Amino acid sequence: MREFTYKSRDGEVRVLTNVDHSTALEGVLGNYTGCVAFISRSIVDRVHMKCPAIPVVDGEDGKSIESALGIIRSAHELGIDRDGLFIGVGGGSVLDVVGFSASIYLRGVDYVNVPTTMLSMVDASLGGKTGVNALGLKNVIGVIRQPRYVIVDLSFLESLPTPNYIDGFAEVIKYGVTLDKDLLNQVINRSGELLSKDRVVLEEVIYRSLRDKAGIVEADELDRAGVRAVLNYGHTVGHAIESVTNFSISHGRAVALGMICESHIGVRLGYTPKDVPDVLLDALSRFDLVSKVSVDVNGLVNAMVRDKKRSGDFIKLPVVIEVGRWSLVKVRVEELGRLVVEECRSMP
Repeated sequence: MREFTYKSRDGEVRVLTNVDHSTALEGVLGNYTGCVAFISRSIVDRVHMKCPAIPVVDGEDGKSIESALGIIRSAHELGIDRDGLFIGVGGGSVLDVVGFSASIYLRGVDYVNVPTTMLSMVDASLGGKTGVNALGLKNVIGVIRQPRYVIVDLSFLESLPTPNYIDGFAEVIKYGVTLDKDLLNQVINRSGELLSKDRVVLEEVIYRSLRDKAGIVEADELDRAGVRAVLNYGHTVGHAIESVTNFSISHGRAVALGMICESHIGVRLGYTPKDVPDVLLDALSRFDLVSKVSVDVNGLVNAMVRDKKRSGDFIKLPVVIEVGRWSLVKVRVEELGRLVVEECRSMP
């Protein structure tokens, strides 16, 4: 077991990796007047805790205002007060909607994230960005509020289908190529062990990914200083891909394609070394995250124009300036659209 804490405006957040979720939660629940667990319905039989358990829809279908209202209704009916606790157990979509619901219920109650997929373990469980989809756009409604605890139980990965498992490595590779060259090298050199779910290597990669992300969140919790923008690498295009395909492509694969596209755009803009797209392609290919996708490029550009990272006539785009280092640049929306058409028409 490895753990660390990071600071937030609401206090410290404690992150526990490679622990049994039920044991870890026992030490948490005594601090609250009541609790309710909202659990992905696909794994509800595998979760054990001393709280009422409410199954919720997982995946993007469950990430809606209607789902949030259902969660709030359940908490109200159970008598959860302002000193109560929400517990989200599931993948990133479940954690997003449970965290969002906790943030607006009675003007905010504490919540704990128990991620059960690789993607949620290395990304959605930490950072406090909560939200739901609406108007055909991803995360267009949401708030930033940190969980009190993040509890990572690797046993959930044992039965996770391979496509869902490898999806998470897109985010790990993102941390590596933008922030942590040693992490990227570890992922590349030990990809075989990671694919076989070696516990020792897996714990180290998850722990390091979360530490990398926590450092960024501490520096720019509210996403105002430009530091947190690095976490959006590959996501400007990736979220647009998800939108135009009606979320039929997984988040990890969309981000993988987004990173490849944005790396080529970085080269065209003169910021990214020419070898970076090949480094990315090699790393992502080891986890079978690169595939041809038929996308309406004009629809892709239109979705990007509505991206929440847009500011007036510009979009703030993180670019890799060398493996493990990044910078933030402002690109005119019309120029970015042209580059997407030219560089991303045939992906990868």
